[in-house]
Amino acid sequence: MNARWWLTYQGLPAAVLLLPFVWFGIAGDDRGLKGEFGVIENLTVVFLLVAIGYCVAALMAVRGVNHNGSLKGWLVLLILGAAYFALEEISYGQHLMGWTAPETWAEINDQQETNLHNVHAVFDQLPRFLLSLGILIGGVILPLYRHFRKLELTPTSRFYWQWPTMDCLTAGLLATLVRPVFGPLDLGFINVGETKENFIALFILLYCVSLRTRIKREAPPATAVPTN
Repeated sequence: MNARWWLTYQGLPAAVLLLPFVWFGIAGDDRGLKGEFGVIENLTVVFLLVAIGYCVAALMAVRGVNHNGSLKGWLVLLILGAAYFALEEISYGQHLMGWTAPETWAEINDQQETNLHNVHAVFDQLPRFLLSLGILIGGVILPLYRHFRKLELTPTSRFYWQWPTMDCLTAGLLATLVRPVFGPLDLGFINVGETKENFIALFILLYCVSLRTRIKREAPPATAVPTN
């Protein structure tokens, strides 16, 4: 675990955690921090877009890796999931372009936005719950279990590529604890829902970074093309 590992997997989550406190301490208010155009919402989208970029890079490097058929499918699923998450966050461009949702859609959307997550809990609370549960089990409990039992993931392990590693533990803990910790504190400059989504997106990003690094490390080197 070198300085780059610490900076990426520990430094970035710490910076995201401290951001609202530093912002409020300097600005004295939460303007520009919360809301649709706030830093937290925009960071969520940025994290997801960068995660997609890492998954695309991983797809380009996956050739020759063991079990690459299921791995390719998993990477495509990650790309689609992150894209859906990001598009929902920006209401498919509504807040960027400034259009108004169609009247019939606005009637069924809680915030009159062009998205699905404000239409029904099945598009909002259910995906968030499943993501949170997956992060808790796959990103926190199992890595800690393997660590303390001294069990190592190997390429022969079932779902070797899919399991998060200790790389994502800090982001997973923050995504899991943000609501039970910040909720009761009722800090006016922190929107707990936005912050939780931000940490979920950060977890997805660091998971994709870790996965891309593992693939690059285990993929065979490219064969040089002979020249005459």
